[in-house]
Amino acid sequence: MENRATAVSRDPAPRRFDPFRVLTAEERSHHLDAYARFLEERNGALDLPGRTLARRESYFADLAEKPVVWEGFIDREGFYARFYGRDARWVDPQTLWLVAIAKANQGESYGVEQELKRLIARGSEGMDGRMLHVFLEEQYHGRILVEACRTCGIQLRFEPPSWQARLVIASVYHLPERMRFTLILAGEVLGTTIFKLLVDNCHLFSSEPPVEQRLRSLLSEIWFDEALHVAYLRALLGPLALRTARSLLPLVVRNVMADVPQLSELGCDQAELMARLRDGLELPPGLDWIETGSQGGR
Repeated sequence: MENRATAVSRDPAPRRFDPFRVLTAEERSHHLDAYARFLEERNGALDLPGRTLARRESYFADLAEKPVVWEGFIDREGFYARFYGRDARWVDPQTLWLVAIAKANQGESYGVEQELKRLIARGSEGMDGRMLHVFLEEQYHGRILVEACRTCGIQLRFEPPSWQARLVIASVYHLPERMRFTLILAGEVLGTTIFKLLVDNCHLFSSEPPVEQRLRSLLSEIWFDEALHVAYLRALLGPLALRTARSLLPLVVRNVMADVPQLSELGCDQAELMARLRDGLELPPGLDWIETGSQGGR
């Protein structure tokens, strides 16, 4: 998978797509079928009680057999002060990047953990198997970020978000399905944009090429998944839900920037994020079945 991620980062002519374009009935059917086939190839067998995807487990086994460790400086005290508290002390760019990747998934990790507990307790009968893959992939994102931090000498432990964030997450997971998926789509669109930004910033570790390659591989796995989740939800939802998700983006961006102010320090403030979103989402290569279409509805 590391070779694939390297190819992803070097794609010379990226394709972009409008995450809110309304698909025709034929396009929706094509996208949903193609996504199901792609998941079988990418993830392998799904074990919900064990909370595993066979090929993801193989990926982590390969990482464990070939450890890579950053030899340069990391401000561990500064990392923990910024990640676990509200300390705004200056930290070097590499440490800042690590804080950003850890914070970018903190709330989602908590929400996915609650959803998986509910699914395992009550069973998944009647649930779209593609959505089960989405939830398990999101669980792996937390493991990916733990591994990225470990590569740089940081032992990351996710803690529950604030009570306000927990309340919002609980409210979202009790909404009717279409409303939930509309909110999730807005979050996934932003997540795709943010993780592509974080992949691009792996150059901060270019003084040690094996580390940069490892980090690009790890972060590209998340970027790849997020783009796929957006394409899946776009095909699942109708015109009203897509318009609503688009209208929610500014609110979602403000909330994320409040939680992850390190993005601004990395050169991507709220205005820059909105500009990137207006340009459409960059697609990783190998997803030719996702049709780009036009950026309508602005």
